[in-house]
Amino acid sequence: MSLVSAVILAAGTSSRMGKAKQLLPLGDSTVLAQTLARVHSAALHEIVLVLGASAEAIQPRLPSLPTLRIVLNPQYGQGIAGSLRTGLSALDPESAAALIILGDQPFIRPETLLRIVQEYHRSHPPIVIPTCQGKRGNPVLLDRSVFPEAHQLEGDVGFRALFARHLEEIVKVEVEDKGILLDLDDPADYERLKLRS
Repeated sequence: MSLVSAVILAAGTSSRMGKAKQLLPLGDSTVLAQTLARVHSAALHEIVLVLGASAEAIQPRLPSLPTLRIVLNPQYGQGIAGSLRTGLSALDPESAAALIILGDQPFIRPETLLRIVQEYHRSHPPIVIPTCQGKRGNPVLLDRSVFPEAHQLEGDVGFRALFARHLEEIVKVEVEDKGILLDLDDPADYERLKLRS
């Protein structure tokens, strides 16, 4: 079985939230700690966590996990593409693919991550995208063959440009997990998510 790693993007400035959303209380921990716990439960090869803004405050509050490696993106203010490059560059060279996970998605089920990985092992597409009730969500799995293209992304465009080049090859996996659609951008999002914890 080819190895699949996780890259968790958590370097943003949380400008719309007004405070570091990674450290917002959720359940008995924080938003980022819950995300990490879910990813760790999926038993992927490794977890590369990309930090930037508020890194000094976040690091002491992270759980100790044997497969977790933390890397810093000093250019976090230039958009998510820089954090993606930082995370992909830090991966174990033996990893064949990476699940790109947003640090503010604490409700993704571990079995959803495993379902995405299973589909990758079954059909080996360049990109696997989960959907729920027909809506595209995160995390996205990238095969190493598209890493060079991901390195060329700029700013906050996310994956749209990458998807456009591989429309015929993308595999979509329907899952019953609304966690792939939920993230935190502003205080209203946080209040809604707190009700789920």
